[in-house]
Order: sequence, then C-alpha cells, then structure tokens
Amino acid sequence: MDAQLDFHHIGIACRDIAKTLVFYVSMGYEPSPVVDDPLQRVRICFLEKADAPRLELIEPLDGQSPVARTLATAGVTPYHLCYEVQDIEEAVASLRGQRFLLVNGPIPACAMNDRKVAFLFQKNTGLIELVEATRE
Repeated sequence: MDAQLDFHHIGIACRDIAKTLVFYVSMGYEPSPVVDDPLQRVRICFLEKADAPRLELIEPLDGQSPVARTLATAGVTPYHLCYEVQDIEEAVASLRGQRFLLVNGPIPACAMNDRKVAFLFQKNTGLIELVEATRE
C-alpha cells in the first residue's frame, strides 16, 4: 500500500438516527448535529466519546440510498470503516491496484466540511471510505 490510511470512524447503517442515538448517548457518546447529504442520499450524525472510536450513524434519505439496500438485507449494522488520507486520488489508485472497486467518488461531503470522500469495495475486505485530510 503506497498511501497511508489513518483510522477515522466506523459507519453504522441505521433506519432512524434519533432512535439509534438513544443507545449510544446512554453509553456516553456525544452526538454532532444531524446533517443531510443529498449527494450521497443519506442523513449523518457523528458520535464522539473519549477513548472510544468515532462513530457515524447513517440513515437513508430515500429508497435509492445505498444504505437503504444494506438495511433491507442486513438490518442495522456496521456499514464501513473510514480512513483519512493525505491524497485521496493517490489512495484510490493504490487501492484499485489491490483489486478494490471504486463505488463512489471522490466527491465533496458536506458532513466532512466538503472534504472529498470516496467509497471502495473488495470482497475480502468489505466497504471502506476514504476522507481526504484537511490541508493546512
């Protein structure tokens, strides 16, 4: 792997963020404001807790959302792992060289302050998201 992948969050597909939040808030997680991302057809809420991985709750905006298909077959479930990268184009190229299929992106993500994100899939790894690091 040429590009360095730094863990960013675990994405969890859910039917209703408000209902799913109840459990995580009871476990001490602090939620961010909920954001609608029409480009990805999802509603998103990040959860933070000291000494715990960052979580992202992902609710479909409509039946055409990729998350809706996952919920129909698997129910509420971990959906993807996200990694932060310095150069998203380089990271996508490196993963494609390892037989990952580019599913979506790179595109700006409003829930990530318009940083570019990309989703890739490989049958032995599953779905991963890349988010480009903030440039200083």
